Amino acid sequence: MLVHWLELGSGDGGVLTSRPSPLNLPEKATVEHALQAIGLSNDRIQHLLRERAVAVYGLYATEGMVLHSGDRIEILDGLSFDPMESRRRRAQHKVLTKRQKELAKYERRSRKQSKTAL
Repeated sequence: MLVHWLELGSGDGGVLTSRPSPLNLPEKATVEHALQAIGLSNDRIQHLLRERAVAVYGLYATEGMVLHSGDRIEILDGLSFDPMESRRRRAQHKVLTKRQKELAKYERRSRKQSKTAL
């Protein structure tokens, strides 16, 4: 059975920069078998599966997931940031931006009133 594999690096930005490499495996091979055939150590395989850093066509792979002919195994890079922390920062920035707009609006009103008072 022929499957393809690729490794996405941190500099790729999640974009495929090279063609997937072919890999011949026996029928009913699992993701673990494929990673061993690629040449990864058992410790690294367990770490990748535990960290959900292996996918088959974009869906996270589990330990006993059986591969089918034509599948594409993707070894993903680790997250460089926490998604929840990033979301909190965006929300905080939105609140600050909204406050700045409100302050600017009041400042324009006060300038306008001071000009008309003269």
